[in-house]
Amino acid sequence: MSSLSDTAAVIASVGVAGLAVFQFLLALGLPYGHAAFGGANSVLPAKLRFASALSSIIFLLAFYVVLARGDAVGGEERYALVTIGIWAFAALFAVSALANVASHSRWERYLMAPIGVVLTVCCAVLAVKP
Repeated sequence: MSSLSDTAAVIASVGVAGLAVFQFLLALGLPYGHAAFGGANSVLPAKLRFASALSSIIFLLAFYVVLARGDAVGGEERYALVTIGIWAFAALFAVSALANVASHSRWERYLMAPIGVVLTVCCAVLAVKP
């Protein structure tokens, strides 16, 4: 890795890709629901499965924004959108981390909250890079 922002881009891209897959699996009905949406359901009900499908799409958008801000894919022509997007994802992951810390689900508190913190820090590093 040549810089802190390169490392942050790699970590964040792997993290958001993993979360996109996780949310997609939840949307398909796999029994991983104890690590999402408060952890009340192993298999999510239809409304939460739909929310997981939307979350998966949002994580794919985050994947692009992280890679574009990390200069791994084209994004220069949409520089303002990518810059605003990385700040928005930093804020979204911070809120997510806080919500997961407050969750009754052990999976959310001990797995998803730290992931949210790491993604927040990575996105912040990418947001302030020159």
